[in-house]
Amino acid sequence: MTVYNLDSPALATTYDILSDSQFAKGSRLVDKLDIHSDHFVLDIGAGTGRLALHLLETKLDIDGKLIAIDPLEERIKVADEKNRYSNGEFRVGSAEDLSFLEDGTVDIVYLSSVFHWVPDKQKALAEIFRVLKPGGKVGITTGARELAKAGLIRTVLDKVLSRPRYRDHVKVEDYVTARQGTTTTELILLLTNAGFSLDGLEVLRSVTRHESGERFVDFLESSTFGNYLAHVPENLRPTARTEFVSELESLNSGEGIDSVGYGITAIAQKPAAPRKQCSCGGHNH
Repeated sequence: MTVYNLDSPALATTYDILSDSQFAKGSRLVDKLDIHSDHFVLDIGAGTGRLALHLLETKLDIDGKLIAIDPLEERIKVADEKNRYSNGEFRVGSAEDLSFLEDGTVDIVYLSSVFHWVPDKQKALAEIFRVLKPGGKVGITTGARELAKAGLIRTVLDKVLSRPRYRDHVKVEDYVTARQGTTTTELILLLTNAGFSLDGLEVLRSVTRHESGERFVDFLESSTFGNYLAHVPENLRPTARTEFVSELESLNSGEGIDSVGYGITAIAQKPAAPRKQCSCGGHNH
């Protein structure tokens, strides 16, 4: 299944407003990375820059530096408009091409709720490994593909798309984030095959609250830059959206809709450079 760039200024702005749950997950991720005030940090898939700007405000001082990239130009525009930090840079770019960075120059790389969108994950991890200093760390949060059907979104959406008008035209397994994502085992293998040592990995259940079915779908549309119903024929998308909103709203407790999902948090390290051996007695230095 092809992922299309269907982004727009409206979707980018909506995402910036509704992305509290992803900001919270990202905040928990960067707290695990032991970021120092003078570190050089790379944010891959920065979106509208909320997490990057938070780091510039709370963790990095003038001796530190942060570069944030995202392939979606509209999201980088939003981030740029909010950026007031001289040591923070936002630019359009992709995980697979970090050629603007020299080898072994970055302390910390993170990909918060974005790894499933990366088309060539092996190439991206090779690039991340290249630019990290020895001992540098990468942090990733992403969905656990093997648990996608245990989450509310897939449960409700698959229920809608199994109805007669859709079922002969839609492969429910083509839901974009599940199709693009990795299982826990796949993520471990990708990291270790790229040369990283795995420092920690958790599969966590999360619950996020959305005030209504309509706002829930607004979030899904904006966070997938228009792709959440890309596996549905275009002529069927309006009715599918309406029915999906209705099913979600039926779960509204009056205080909102609680969405259960399962995600992976992984921390991995580029091995430190081996200590040189002295020729005068075999002692390590």
